[in-house]
Amino acid sequence: MTCLAFCFDRNKRLLKPADFKKVFDAPIKKIHSEHCLMFVGRGNENTPRIGLAITKKKLKHAVMRNQVKRITKEIFRLNQHEIECVDLVLIVKKNYTKDHDISPEINRIFEIVKSKYPNKS
Repeated sequence: MTCLAFCFDRNKRLLKPADFKKVFDAPIKKIHSEHCLMFVGRGNENTPRIGLAITKKKLKHAVMRNQVKRITKEIFRLNQHEIECVDLVLIVKKNYTKDHDISPEINRIFEIVKSKYPNKS
């Protein structure tokens, strides 16, 4: 595995509202956890992509929103080579406090994604 396989650049992110809408309108799978929900949609790229829809309404403080984004991006970066070319969108369902560590939940979601949509190459 080369160093390039673990990069997280622009082509691995959902950037356009139309990309998010496509995943939200026609998900092939929804993966629930206590605080998060992952939408899985058919990707038309040659690499898995991720989008983060973490709203101020669910997480009031920017520090918490940014923490969830950092954790999710890092977990995706480390697992992307094991995932089929699908589009993923993570949303936060309800508030959690700083006392709660959300990374095991996000890890569990990615384990499910890897088992349901393994990379065939």
